[in-house]
Amino acid sequence: MSEEKSAKIESEQKENKFIVGPGLGLIIMGLSYLIWWVMPFAFEAFNQDMRWAHNWVYAIVILNIGVAWYYKSAISRLIIVFQAFMLPITASGSFDTLILTYISAIIALLWILIVAIEKMKGKMFFKEKFQIKTWNWINLHAMVISWILIAHISLVFLIGRLPLEQQLLGFGTYAGYLANLPPERLEFATWAFDITLIVWAAIVLYEQVKLGYNYKNKPWPKLSFWWVFVCMGSSLLALLIQELTIGF
Repeated sequence: MSEEKSAKIESEQKENKFIVGPGLGLIIMGLSYLIWWVMPFAFEAFNQDMRWAHNWVYAIVILNIGVAWYYKSAISRLIIVFQAFMLPITASGSFDTLILTYISAIIALLWILIVAIEKMKGKMFFKEKFQIKTWNWINLHAMVISWILIAHISLVFLIGRLPLEQQLLGFGTYAGYLANLPPERLEFATWAFDITLIVWAAIVLYEQVKLGYNYKNKPWPKLSFWWVFVCMGSSLLALLIQELTIGF
């Protein structure tokens, strides 16, 4: 390899640190989501119906997945995958969502602890025990699985819960999964968020397939980043339309 080509690759690697990409988009989404649901009006809704706690799980996990995208460590990303499984579990209404909030927060603290220890030691857990191909495979596929699990928030709502909600309401407002999740078939913001979130997942998976392992550290395509704002903007617009029509 010529010195000129080598210098060009090195320059590209220094310039392209994945500053803008799906990780940053998820950080913005998760942080915005978390701020929204710790505001006084959100706590008021929670005090009236504790089933709204599921939004805290979503916010914590989405934020943590976004941050993890910037740190390539097999053990830390495997922790993130385990945490991401909280999303479909929460979305299904199978368990008390307040308890799942605590679990998600504890896993986030564990992730922070692992990363802090690796940073202090200057080396990553188990890296010397894996071949480089295995190490890279774990790092890449852990993120892919996490993105797929994010999409399950929407899939569980649209395919699993929505067809049953009217029937369950006939038995009571706390029948079946409604024991842990509030009725949302008339929540315009939920519809907007879930539909655009599925589109986001398709975009980010396409971008990952296009880049592959990205050994040369090329810039990540920007569409998945910008689509995050479509998810949030459409949800706010839907919320406004709901307030002006049927009310909260």
